[in-house]
Amino acid sequence: MLKQAFIDLMREKGFSSITIQDITDKADVNRSTFYTHFPDKYALLETTIREKFQRILESKLSPSAQWNPENLRILIQAVLEHFKSLNGRCYPVDTINPIFERTVQEEVYSLLLHWLKLSRAEPSEWPFPAETLALMTSWAIFGAAADWSKGTSRLSTEQMTEHVLAVITEGTIKLL
Repeated sequence: MLKQAFIDLMREKGFSSITIQDITDKADVNRSTFYTHFPDKYALLETTIREKFQRILESKLSPSAQWNPENLRILIQAVLEHFKSLNGRCYPVDTINPIFERTVQEEVYSLLLHWLKLSRAEPSEWPFPAETLALMTSWAIFGAAADWSKGTSRLSTEQMTEHVLAVITEGTIKLL
């Protein structure tokens, strides 16, 4: 009830204007119920963003998905589409963006690390830790999506997906 009230209020009045009292009134619960679940409205915002992004990924990726070019392609495209869907919303950028960015990047990192841990390759044979690969890849996907979503690129979602995938899977070795 709290999450739905929060989402409705975000559409009605924007994040900055929402108070805990607004949320509890709309959800028809008392303030102590809110504080039992969330320390503040920022935590509720983060939870809402995280759960929405997780639902998007769950709808596109198999629970048994692992690190491979096709799953990376699906992940990259999902991130691009998620950024694109948020473009043009009337949320205050300075408040929402840092929380959105941190949350989405953390989710991408966690998923990539999970995929790497499922890999058949022996981690001791890797030239660097799985955490490093997951971190660098998550920031590459996230950074490309963040920049692309600003509208300065004329590439379609599919074209951008292929460009990011090529950089991740092939690297820059051909340029050297």
